[in-house]
Amino acid sequence: MSNKIVPLWRLLTLAFLWLITPGLSKACSVCGCGDPLASSGSAHPMAGSWRLDFEDVYLTASAVGDAPGSNQWESLRQTNLNTTLSYAPTDDLTLVVMLPLVQKYWSLDEGPDNIDAGAGSTQSIADTGTPFGIGDINVGIRYFFWGETDFQTKTHQALAISVGSYLPTGGTNIVSGITGEPIDTHAQLGTGAIGLYAGLLYNHVWENFTLSANANVVYHTQALTADFTSPVYEYTFGTSYTGGISGQLKVSDSLAVGLAAEGRYTDPDSEPNGNLPLVAGVATWDTPNTGGTVIDLSPAVYWNATGTAVLYGKVQVPTITNFIGQQTLGPTYIFGTQFLMN
Repeated sequence: MSNKIVPLWRLLTLAFLWLITPGLSKACSVCGCGDPLASSGSAHPMAGSWRLDFEDVYLTASAVGDAPGSNQWESLRQTNLNTTLSYAPTDDLTLVVMLPLVQKYWSLDEGPDNIDAGAGSTQSIADTGTPFGIGDINVGIRYFFWGETDFQTKTHQALAISVGSYLPTGGTNIVSGITGEPIDTHAQLGTGAIGLYAGLLYNHVWENFTLSANANVVYHTQALTADFTSPVYEYTFGTSYTGGISGQLKVSDSLAVGLAAEGRYTDPDSEPNGNLPLVAGVATWDTPNTGGTVIDLSPAVYWNATGTAVLYGKVQVPTITNFIGQQTLGPTYIFGTQFLMN
């Protein structure tokens, strides 16, 4: 026997197992694997239900400066506190808004030896920046266009499509306290652009195990600012293709563990061709040391604390990388709590 609607008791019991990779954080050209709407949960929703998620994300990255022949390393440490509110007006539709509060520490280090992301440098620091504030807000919709439950085998399958956008709400003209000049493009709080995305989500739930998979594309427009002094002026962040597959095992009534393989490929960023003599008809060029491929292995643990509240922790460990130019990326640490409200 099958049914397209999952029973309420089953959703309440298994909802904490249907979480996948927490949301993307926009810190560097190769940061952030997974589903842009993941922090809203991946379960087939219940009409009239609300989800509230608080998530802390910490990451480090570095790259050689983009001036030709540069031997300066730009290092970035970032912490996000993402607050996500989700509402399901029907059993198939979820509306999502995510508000990121962002803290960054950026430094420009003299010399070629600082290659450990976020580890500081034995060379002299030429410049620093510590922006703090609202990043680019994420609004999206997830629609489950197919779902099937088999009560005899106690399994459920679902397919959903996601669409949405990052909005240019983060600051893009933050200056250095040392030089008074704007700090690096990737150290700004926002992109200055609209980041449109679309993706597919699949999950298959057994009684004690869940298999999830997602694939997404994120396309950024050219930055919308008319302020030519902003580092994002006429800048375009590269298109990203992200996805992954994860398995989650229920080890007790309140505890689950998971392991995911997640990947991201990003095209190089592009900017006005001001660093080289203009080639006839070529107004932009690929920004050096941006873009590339990263594949993470991501262990996770989930604790269903109260039946409607879930605590989770996860680490994304870069395992295979093929960056464009000279870049490094450290592990990403994610901790969060999610509440299901009816």
